[in-house]
Amino acid sequence: MLRIAGRCALAFLLVLGVVALLPRAVRGALPDAVIGGAVLALGAVGARRVSRRPR
Repeated sequence: MLRIAGRCALAFLLVLGVVALLPRAVRGALPDAVIGGAVLALGAVGARRVSRRPR
């Protein structure tokens, strides 16, 4: 459980870092919902990868 929380936190920080690297004009043009959606999508992908059982 702790690993999952750590991976979600890492995905969140990664998205924030990518957003911080964007030019100011692009950041201003992106609605907050787009940024929030990207965080949720990365979290869902991370959770799906963790929940899969090895074959």
